[in-house]
Amino acid sequence: MTDERHESARKINPGYAEGDLVTVATGRNQTEAEFIAGLLLEEGVPSLLRRSRGFDVPEMLAAGPRDVLVPRSGEQAARQVL
Repeated sequence: MTDERHESARKINPGYAEGDLVTVATGRNQTEAEFIAGLLLEEGVPSLLRRSRGFDVPEMLAAGPRDVLVPRSGEQAARQVL
């Protein structure tokens, strides 16, 4: 697990890691949101996944939409990728 995190961190462009978080996409479920995050990471844009507001389904943790957030400095690059 640690090797995977180190590998991911090496892909991040530091210029895209500054500023407040902004939503650039919404995945229909956890899997789709992770796919979007992977696309962004390949371009050096770090991201964070967060369950969309109003869709809390604790017994089905992977269900429900997820917001994909990136630092403001990476917003334009993220939108180009998507």
